[in-house]
Amino acid sequence: MDDEIAKMERMYATSIHDVMMDHHYRYHFATRFIRPGDFILDAACGSGYGTHYIAIHSPSALVVGVDRSEHALNWAIDHFSGDNTVYVKTDLSESFRDELPIQTFDVITCFETVEHIKDDRTFIQKLYESLHTNGILLISAPNEEIIPHLKNPYFLNGVNPHHYRHYRPDELRKLLTDCGFTIEQVLTQDNATYELVYGREDGFANVLVAIK
Repeated sequence: MDDEIAKMERMYATSIHDVMMDHHYRYHFATRFIRPGDFILDAACGSGYGTHYIAIHSPSALVVGVDRSEHALNWAIDHFSGDNTVYVKTDLSESFRDELPIQTFDVITCFETVEHIKDDRTFIQKLYESLHTNGILLISAPNEEIIPHLKNPYFLNGVNPHHYRHYRPDELRKLLTDCGFTIEQVLTQDNATYELVYGREDGFANVLVAIK
């Protein structure tokens, strides 16, 4: 998608506390899975608030935030730099591993990103290849059953121009398992509180914890 269009969905905060709570909760949840010395990839980091949150709230060795928007990455560097953070400009819809400072990670966060990628299967396969054995993928996507892609109540014409699709819960699970992942945990984000709830798939966004 056109980068200027995609930019419209980014949030340019100066603190994680300035972003919408659903984003905050996802990155807070991610820190539970990070062990001392882990290498983390934040796939489509946008303006860097989530990358920074993981870096300062986990025992990770390095958090690599990647995005294709130079504007977003410049913001990240200006506002969310740190000793254990690196920001890299790359297009996740293409080959990207060779452009990273390391090629294999312990944990990958991929929040509200896969719906922006035209070839979602190839993208997920690349994430799989970028994980160590037993590495963890934390992924979220809009729930088609709550926010239909072609009847989106938040857009006048009913379609979010930044998205290629939304996913029913079984579709998101199948996408991951078809690429080799094992689903470890299923959660949803509650429509009222935005909090992550285990064992449910009836919220506006579903979150999966998947193991390579």
